[in-house]
Amino acid sequence: MFLPTIDSVWDLRITRAKFGLGAINEIGYDLARMGVKKALIVTDEGLMKTGWPEEVKSIIEEVGIKAEIWAGVEPEPSIESIKNGIDFAKNRDIDGFVGLGGGSSIDTMKVINLITTYGGDIIDYVSPPTGKGKKVPGRLRPMIAVPTTAGTGSETSPVAVIGLPQGIKVGISDDECRPHLAILDPQLTITLPPKLTASTGIDALSHAIEAYVTRRFDWKERPKTPMERPPYGGKTPITDMFAEKAIELIARYLRRAVYNGRDLEARSNMLLASFLAGVAFTNAGLGADHALAMALGGRYHVPHGIACGLFLPEVMRFNTPAAPERLATIAYFFGENIEGLSFLEAAELAVEAVISLERDIGLPNGLAAIGVKEEDIPEIAADAFKLNRLLVGNPRPVTLEDLENIIRASMHLW
Repeated sequence: MFLPTIDSVWDLRITRAKFGLGAINEIGYDLARMGVKKALIVTDEGLMKTGWPEEVKSIIEEVGIKAEIWAGVEPEPSIESIKNGIDFAKNRDIDGFVGLGGGSSIDTMKVINLITTYGGDIIDYVSPPTGKGKKVPGRLRPMIAVPTTAGTGSETSPVAVIGLPQGIKVGISDDECRPHLAILDPQLTITLPPKLTASTGIDALSHAIEAYVTRRFDWKERPKTPMERPPYGGKTPITDMFAEKAIELIARYLRRAVYNGRDLEARSNMLLASFLAGVAFTNAGLGADHALAMALGGRYHVPHGIACGLFLPEVMRFNTPAAPERLATIAYFFGENIEGLSFLEAAELAVEAVISLERDIGLPNGLAAIGVKEEDIPEIAADAFKLNRLLVGNPRPVTLEDLENIIRASMHLW
């Protein structure tokens, strides 16, 4: 029997980051150091009401850099909304970008930068089977990610998620799409409403947990060349450290951030946890939870974090036989007493701890609560099954029937 040669090398890829209260005040200097003369701030109308985009524009202009604002970002951005941003940016001499907002703003910035730099159609760069999976030809123009939510990890991710008209979400995944700098300033997250705090926080938790239980880097075949090594390369000792700390912080601080948005300690630690989880998953990879969440979000227009949360407990339960010691450790990080328990018994406590957290922060009680019907299950499962770039990292191999069973078990969480 022929066995492929395993990959024995892992490659840590991470965005440079600045963290702390007032970090946003340095953005003009950072753009100047990158050689930017005119920046486009990519944001949304909701954030415009907070005053932050105008404030950031003013900070940038204080160092002599011109800046414009485009506030057309949609939640869970559609391909049409991104095209609008591309049309806005054309012929404006933009040579640098700032993504200000949640993952939607940062992802939209990445695609605007890509298409205005190299041309072509968005779908050309989308991962197969939906798109052609075209590689980004080279470096993109400077871009800084300024997250105002604590969850998506887009500030350190090489992926941009896009909604297509047929009701599915797809991604452009290329290392060149990773922002060149992330500015993490907790004060920018204070205006985030409780529901969005909950949704994005659970998104971060799902990133950390999936990165923590995904396959190891040396479980995959060695690429023909180092350039072909996938961004989602499997878990490593470094990604484990990042994921563990993220889980610990989210378990401790997410409830506080939801129930008191002005709790700066909670906000700071959630923003840090989001970044740590982002580093973990953008190197290790994700799994069935995110495949199902993307399939659900495209059809039901559910916020991505909520979609992740609705599937997370049952995906954890499904993966327990393949990673029982990992799930047991997650229970420990949630403060559960696992002394004297088997790995399988402790793993079940981890599932229950996540359900308890989701109930406490106001997530819907399962898929039925957002209108999913039994007859919808096959289509959601079929859409998720197409997302092989995510499913390939799941620690337990997933069949179409498995996905249907996970969806069915997720109709009610408590």
